[in-house]
Amino acid sequence: MRLAELFEPQKPTPKKRKTDTVAEVFIIESLELVDETKERREGAVLASVLKMCGKNPLYYYIRTKKELEHIADEFEASGYRYLHISCHGGDTSLETTLDSVSYQEFAKIFEKKLKDRRLFVSACSAGNEMFAELVGSKNDDVISIAAPATQIRFDHAVAFWTSFYVKTFSLNSKSMNSGRIIDVAKPLAALFSAPLHFSKRMKGAWAHEVING
Repeated sequence: MRLAELFEPQKPTPKKRKTDTVAEVFIIESLELVDETKERREGAVLASVLKMCGKNPLYYYIRTKKELEHIADEFEASGYRYLHISCHGGDTSLETTLDSVSYQEFAKIFEKKLKDRRLFVSACSAGNEMFAELVGSKNDDVISIAAPATQIRFDHAVAFWTSFYVKTFSLNSKSMNSGRIIDVAKPLAALFSAPLHFSKRMKGAWAHEVING
């Protein structure tokens, strides 16, 4: 994807009905200034690869918590089923370029915006029960949440997530299920030594597991 394309108008895949979701990926990315200088944009690479696969991702680069709040509304309105967040993170927060966003703040920003959606977060150490439970407490109908359980190298993250989506959509371009997500993630977690924390709803309660491969 050319850099100029990231700033061109984006046309979302239309929903058949207002309450529908569509099997597309909505990407929100926010990195450190040094990452921008070195053009280390995992989300941009992912968007480009998804387009090669015939998908129609939406990609937004942000720098502040205020922008995240605005784009969260755009995500909800889009009807896109899969939200992919690419940023730096830790045990208690996610980081935009200029602001730190606590897990609690992130959950509040996306409150009631993840109904019938799956959340994928590419941020070091964001894969933990606390993050999943906090986001889930504000979204009773979110289907699943996945994120790295430990630190992960940037190049490995790019390879992991692009491989994950390409394989998953090659199996079924119209939907995902938890079993398929786990089956695809296992060999990738092993290959890149990148355990993935996966949380899903089961009869109203959360079931957590770490996928190690």
